[in-house]
Amino acid sequence: MGCCKNVIASLVCTAVLCGAGVAAYMYGPWNKDNDSGSEETTTTLTAKSSTCKNCCNGLESNCDLPIDQVTWAMVHNAMSSEDDFFYAANNDLSLEKALVEGYRGLMLDSCLCNGDTIVDVIQDFVTGNDEDTEENTEEQYLGFCHGTCGAGSRKPETVLNNIKTFLDVNPNEVLILEFEVGEGTLELLYEAINDSGLEKYVLRDEENDGTVTTWPTLQQLISSNRRLLLFAHNGGMESCATSTCPEGIFYTYDHFSQTNWNDGDTCELRGSVDTIPDKHGFFLMNHWKNDENLDLPSKTNAEEFNTYEFLSTRLGKCDERVPNIVAVDFWSTGDVLKFVEDQNTKIGGGGDAVVAASRSGSIRH
Repeated sequence: MGCCKNVIASLVCTAVLCGAGVAAYMYGPWNKDNDSGSEETTTTLTAKSSTCKNCCNGLESNCDLPIDQVTWAMVHNAMSSEDDFFYAANNDLSLEKALVEGYRGLMLDSCLCNGDTIVDVIQDFVTGNDEDTEENTEEQYLGFCHGTCGAGSRKPETVLNNIKTFLDVNPNEVLILEFEVGEGTLELLYEAINDSGLEKYVLRDEENDGTVTTWPTLQQLISSNRRLLLFAHNGGMESCATSTCPEGIFYTYDHFSQTNWNDGDTCELRGSVDTIPDKHGFFLMNHWKNDENLDLPSKTNAEEFNTYEFLSTRLGKCDERVPNIVAVDFWSTGDVLKFVEDQNTKIGGGGDAVVAASRSGSIRH
């Protein structure tokens, strides 16, 4: 849900220090004709939790919990991985592998791309032409990228089709997608979602006026086969209380509060003082921290942050409410899934985990 402060400058600095890497990326797969990802099969997208036929997102005790009382493991900048040949990637492995392992939330950034590579980005930066060149090209297309398509992008049709396949073959799994919408991409993103066939799984609010406060249980969503929640912000998405949102897409900040970016120590909130966690259904903990020098993703930090002890210590500092979404970089590092499973076991079994109280409201499921 966050973006590097100066991603292009950071990428250029790193590339200058790693000239050989730049050369390798000159012919990398960052154009619309050479997608870095591939469509997965039903076999490769079968969740490890699928062996439990009575489970909801991996646990039987999750089934009767409202979705805002379940703890969700989420992948930050999920499209960005070394698997998919991203430069300065946020993750080692792909989002598809994260779903199989047990992550049930994905953060995705939409962009307008024009086929530039990392070399083009560097050349523009060095020559002073470091404006957003995608705005000036006639041939634009939608991609999932972070900051600049030249550092890596994935085809939305591939990603969304793989997510649909995952839902097709895993009927007891519920997913959250949170989009950071790039300028000029909202309509294209909406079209891509519909074209993928995901529409049949999308949870819809009857009003979508930003006031939903009571959410269905996981079992209700599974029984109705509305197992996909879509949230989005930026790029023309505004509060559904004051504007008309695309059907099936919730405005993120109508329902989310979140901790600060690049903060691994506290539960301090990002946003205004009025953005208190118990006013929203979901409380997101941004549990990642970039490299302090280059402001790029840091696996070294993830190796510390993603340990069970570090996660437990940080959540213990949340006095008003424990976050129910944990977003991490380098998702395959550490104990995140085990920690989230244990949190949900405590919640479902009446343990000490702090959860949001149910409130009045209605939503179609």
